[in-house]
Amino acid sequence: MNDPSRGSRRTRHWLFGLALVICLLWVFAPQMANSYARWLVVSDNLPQADTAIALAGGEGERLLAAIELYREGKVDQILIVGPKSPILKVYTGEKGLSQGEAKRRIAVKKGVREEDALLELGATSTYEEAESTVGRAVREGWSSVVVVTSPMHTRRSRATFRKLLENTGIEVHMHHLAIDRSSQDPEDWWTREGDTMAVFTETVKLAFYAKTYGIWPW
Repeated sequence: MNDPSRGSRRTRHWLFGLALVICLLWVFAPQMANSYARWLVVSDNLPQADTAIALAGGEGERLLAAIELYREGKVDQILIVGPKSPILKVYTGEKGLSQGEAKRRIAVKKGVREEDALLELGATSTYEEAESTVGRAVREGWSSVVVVTSPMHTRRSRATFRKLLENTGIEVHMHHLAIDRSSQDPEDWWTREGDTMAVFTETVKLAFYAKTYGIWPW
């Protein structure tokens, strides 16, 4: 005969175990989630470099961070990369004006000399941005570059640029706008839609880059 008290004890043990797991997740899951998002964010001590490469996207903060490096004398020029797609004429009054050219004009208005505000357009992904930079960097004779992007995009960007530039002798350093000034914040990221999408997007793309290009984020 089955002992009802034994079944009851087993049920209590399962319930206790489940409650313990829930409590542990409640305590440690947020810490683990924050640690993962912080891992996505990397930056380097910046030596004097030839060029700051402002990647596309980032609601303007990538360009702003690159301009600040130029103003501080940490880079000699700025290279703006990204797609060639024109901005709608209704917004600019100019047919065929690209976002990159618009950014270049902004950089000049913000104090970057015309000859120091460079464009390299046509790329539509981080990999293509790095790919398009290789030829330009070699032609220009650069010895070091600072890649400027959003905080949670930095780990994949650094790995990608270092992989594609590894045989050129060109040093690659990473920079982002300070977290307290950025649109991205790794702390409690799941409480904000934009940061949640950034973390999930980077997670998927890290796996994609590893599988497709053999680019690992460490």
